[in-house]
Amino acid sequence: MRIILAMFVFFLFVHHSTAQKCTTGDCANGKGRYLFPNGDKYIGEFKSNQPDGRGAYSYASGDLYKGQFKKGKRHGYGTMTWKVGEMYIGEYVKDLREGEGTYYYKDGRIVHGKFKGGKLIEDLTVKKDTAAVVVNVDTASNNRPDPLQNNQSQANQQHLFPTGGIIPNEKRFALIIGNSSYSKLPLKNPKNDATAMAKELQKMGFEVWLLLDASKRDMKQAIRDFGQQLKDNKAIGLFFYAGHGIQADAKNYILPIDADIRKAQDIEFEALDLGRVFVELEYAENPMNIVILDACRDNPYKSQFGEKAKNYTGFTLVQNAPVNSLIAFSTAPNAVASDGTGNNGLYTEELVKVLPEKGLKLEDIFKKVRSSVRKASNGKQIPWENSSIESDFYFQK
Repeated sequence: MRIILAMFVFFLFVHHSTAQKCTTGDCANGKGRYLFPNGDKYIGEFKSNQPDGRGAYSYASGDLYKGQFKKGKRHGYGTMTWKVGEMYIGEYVKDLREGEGTYYYKDGRIVHGKFKGGKLIEDLTVKKDTAAVVVNVDTASNNRPDPLQNNQSQANQQHLFPTGGIIPNEKRFALIIGNSSYSKLPLKNPKNDATAMAKELQKMGFEVWLLLDASKRDMKQAIRDFGQQLKDNKAIGLFFYAGHGIQADAKNYILPIDADIRKAQDIEFEALDLGRVFVELEYAENPMNIVILDACRDNPYKSQFGEKAKNYTGFTLVQNAPVNSLIAFSTAPNAVASDGTGNNGLYTEELVKVLPEKGLKLEDIFKKVRSSVRKASNGKQIPWENSSIESDFYFQK
């Protein structure tokens, strides 16, 4: 009898240990892969033994959530895909849809609106879209249709810039945002940086959308539409942002010009979580993505934050880059970038010099930029990258 009981206890132990365990990495405070007893699986960031940060949760039912977590719950931006063929992309609070998001029904309907407690409270689908205020840097008319609008067919889309330079086999799309006109600590160069990047990229075969001095709504709309364009066209994507950027609670935020931040607790609601960009790139499932962030100029809210201002300076390191992507930062984690003494910020100034060079792989471009910026700043600014790149890419072949 004792032998049978011992065998039964051993069976329970083995069954439990194989059904529920951390199979890879650090599932306490780090990055890992965890299997649950009911067949669910989570791969991503952990804190205090719970999913916390960015990750992917696969349900035994076949449903899948990719996005942000907080204390074990979906919290922040994410994409929820149901096995039945429906999908939601947007904001979550404590496992419930809350904030702005888009719901894709299996019958083809698409509803964009505001959610609270998991329910749709305001349908924004039919309202006139005033986002994506596109500014043409050339001399052509500003009245061209916005290529980001989903109701335009591929055949009659008019592009912001005439396609020129290299015409690669793959499609290349770029969304460029430059914010300068902040009410607190305005910046001289982000609009110039964005314009310079837009001009350079269009020479290399990118279809470019340029957004200057954007509100939070403008930025969210443009990012969402950009993700859809990448998905529809299976294009290589490039997202460039120049302007103020700060961190809070291990998340990175880019600041629209209409951000009204009076205390640290306002950041989550007034700034734009950079996770929104990564969620759209994951949703697009396109071949490759490049994210370039020339942000983190001096913290504009030092007076409001007092002694804790240093906790919000610069960007924190992005732990999980989408598959086959590179994220380039103008300076190291928790550091400040220079706005430059000329017409461009130091980082963008060096970047646009290197981009036209032929035969440089993607990684080599940023190595050269890092060296140039470090020398020009006497070691005060050192650019940084996160990469999950699996294939080669050349701006100029």
